Amino acid sequence: MKVVVVGNGAVGLMVAREVIKRFDGAIVDIIGPVDRLGCASVAAAAMFNSFAEIDASTLKNPIERKKWLFNHEATSLWPVCLKEIALESGEALNKGFGTYLINNHASDILEDENFNAILDALREFHEPFEVVAPHDIPQYRPSSSKRAGRAVFIPNEGWVNPVQLLSAISSGLERTGRAKFIDNSCTSLLTAKGGMISGVKLRDGVTVAGDVYVLAPGASFSKIIDASALGLSFPRVFYGVGCTVVLGTGKRTLENCVRTPNRGLACGIYAAPRDRDHAIVGASNFIAPWPMPYARVTSVYSLLKSAMEQINEEYYRADLTAVNVGWRPTSEDTIPMIGSTAIGNLFVATATKRDGLHCSPLIAECIVDLIGGGQPRSDIALFKPDRKPLRTLGREEAVSLFVRHSMNANYQHDFVPAKNRMVEQMEDMYRNEIERLHDKVGADDWGIPPEMIDMYRYNHIKAAGSN
Repeated sequence: MKVVVVGNGAVGLMVAREVIKRFDGAIVDIIGPVDRLGCASVAAAAMFNSFAEIDASTLKNPIERKKWLFNHEATSLWPVCLKEIALESGEALNKGFGTYLINNHASDILEDENFNAILDALREFHEPFEVVAPHDIPQYRPSSSKRAGRAVFIPNEGWVNPVQLLSAISSGLERTGRAKFIDNSCTSLLTAKGGMISGVKLRDGVTVAGDVYVLAPGASFSKIIDASALGLSFPRVFYGVGCTVVLGTGKRTLENCVRTPNRGLACGIYAAPRDRDHAIVGASNFIAPWPMPYARVTSVYSLLKSAMEQINEEYYRADLTAVNVGWRPTSEDTIPMIGSTAIGNLFVATATKRDGLHCSPLIAECIVDLIGGGQPRSDIALFKPDRKPLRTLGREEAVSLFVRHSMNANYQHDFVPAKNRMVEQMEDMYRNEIERLHDKVGADDWGIPPEMIDMYRYNHIKAAGSN
């Protein structure tokens, strides 16, 4: 059996690795540009965070809860997975476990509610954690006005250097002699008589053929689908543009991840060890309909300011050694697309937003289970790729979330309201604007995911039927 994997990020590489582990004699072609421009995995921290990603609405929403349970299942796979990858490659990985979750005063009460939701979830799922004094966190030295009032240590949530990880997986694959790396990009999928996939057309016009095809190209998924005559309907996948910065921190380098809860339509502020002399700080986020190769000045400014104020005020003397940009593949309904399709030899793994690297071992197992004709180890029915967009929110819930997250983001960017009804007036302005947008697109009994507001506002998504 020959498997063609489109995508050389964490998900694509993990699928290739699992195919070779599982099927004797199978060979794999892995298609992706060697520079990995925009690869979300490369720009990531990359943190194995599950509980730390919860917000106040996650486990209350049945669809978001299922999505989170998948994420949570992936966390337990990493300790063994990292050991195996290091042995297979012979390469060292800078990695570790233990995340400090802080609750600081850089935003508004939404952050407190999200922190409380995480504590509730830790207790509900009997996850080990320890309440700690914020000032005891190693190398955590924020400015006085942005210091944390509460903190917990979650020992099972950690990090790995993603550049080293992708290099090690690739080296391990090369050592098998059964993997071929093709430095190119997929432009479209070709079909044969009968509707099965017959090949992958590359940017230079060459066609790569195989028996089974796994489409894991990240945010370029919809571009490939638009150029292919498959006769299938998929949610659109957009570019979740995120920026991280790498700082030369020397003796001030963190020993563990330090992060806030999610807030303001993003993941708050986090910092993680990159190696013994560097820390990576992230992350910004905005949804775009096309790839954006460079970071915005405002994103870099915000991260550097937050690093100095909310992580360690001595970072003013750190070296700015890199600015990374990654395109998180984000579907229009914000739900992953993982599994088999109506075309028997086509499998999809994308739209993982910022959970792709974290979930990659579990995604790989599920995809290879399906390739082998079995049931996936996890229930991924929700993630069916060829589907109409799911409606995950009610209208009022979506409007309320947008208003609250927009105000929270304002406070993160130094918003100081006048001593009058300004906050109430701004909330009313946001609410009225988003209510009008819902009316415009016909969202009467469903809600627009807050991060997708601009895609509807500027007609990059048009209202359509739903499941």
